[in-house]
Amino acid sequence: RMTMLSTLFATLIALTHLATALRLVCFRRRGARIRRGIAVLAALLIGTLLCNAVDIVVFQQPVTLWQGALAILLLILVYRSRGNLAALMRPTP
Repeated sequence: RMTMLSTLFATLIALTHLATALRLVCFRRRGARIRRGIAVLAALLIGTLLCNAVDIVVFQQPVTLWQGALAILLLILVYRSRGNLAALMRPTP
């Protein structure tokens, strides 16, 4: 049984997953070449995020603080890269 605070936290994390997946889906290439491996990885990440959000909302799975922190960190990284997963994986000097 989930308390009101844990339900609110779980809903927030589910929305975080949805926002991250939506940002990845809405990525615009703007002339960049398509890299199949990155595209497959992005599709897997989008699917995983959406399945996790459904799992939290429909099956009322509890969310730990660490899962929430990871979800928020991933959201920040994806938004900073404007949804470009390849840019997240690119090493910078």
